[in-house]
Amino acid sequence: MEGNGVGKDCNALGGLFQQIVMDLKNGTPMWEDFMAKATKLHTCLRATIHAIGAYLDAFQKIADAATNARGATKEIGTALTRMCLRHRAVEARMKTFSSAIMDCLVVPLQEKLEDWKKTIVNLDKEHAKEYKKARAELKKRSTDTLRLQKKARKGAKMNELHKALQDVSDRKAVLEETEKRAVREALIEERSRYCIFVTILKPVLEEEVAMLMELSHLQEVMDKLEAHTTEPYSLPPASEQVLVDYKGSEMSWTHQTPPSSPSSLGSRKSSMCSINSINSWSSGSTHSPSHQYWSRSLLQVLIKILIDKKKNDLQWHKFFLMY
Repeated sequence: MEGNGVGKDCNALGGLFQQIVMDLKNGTPMWEDFMAKATKLHTCLRATIHAIGAYLDAFQKIADAATNARGATKEIGTALTRMCLRHRAVEARMKTFSSAIMDCLVVPLQEKLEDWKKTIVNLDKEHAKEYKKARAELKKRSTDTLRLQKKARKGAKMNELHKALQDVSDRKAVLEETEKRAVREALIEERSRYCIFVTILKPVLEEEVAMLMELSHLQEVMDKLEAHTTEPYSLPPASEQVLVDYKGSEMSWTHQTPPSSPSSLGSRKSSMCSINSINSWSSGSTHSPSHQYWSRSLLQVLIKILIDKKKNDLQWHKFFLMY
């Protein structure tokens, strides 16, 4: 009865070992499919990163325009620039995440997969070798025991029979231990694969978490944007002050108009005469602040007109040379 129990245990352990080995072999396509999908994800992320870069370039142009505009948009432009910089940080993290998929996950997993294939083949061969050896020894001892049992019926010594029976029992224990060791090694191999997978996946997950943490910083910038754009149809006090400053210095703002005709070629002398007359008028006038202010303003306007006419002279000169 004990021998039958040991035989059943060995058969059960052997069947468990074969099932684990079969699962490990059949799991190879699963790992290969994962690597293919991870490689595809890496390719898509690279294309996405390229699109994000172009999007942020266009976004930055809008932020610069808002910062440099004459309207009340400087604060909005600054906030938009900060938003763009935050997105640049996310873009950088995404690049690192994409690189980690290939460098830390796909490539190491490919190398491990080749080792796993060799390991499972060697594990199966080693088990078959050990099992065959232990089984042969048990069969030999069992045959010797049967022969001694037949002799015992004819009056042979019982000591040899007891010794042979003990030897058979020991061989069965060796066979059972061999099967247990094989199953233990198969279970360790199965567990180690998933532990290794988690180890090489960890850097990828860390980069992914870092990328998501960068996204959390966008909330602060978005709150500032909302605060700056709550009243789009009313100017803040700073912009109202710009209007006051513009009104006080409106004489210094001039319009530049293109030349209308070649008649300006002969107007240089009249302009100089006008400037001379203004200078003589200003020197003969009183020294009150209002007179000084208007004389300086008119002088600035006439100098500006003279400079524009000189530019027009050069343009018409080039025009005549062409034709």
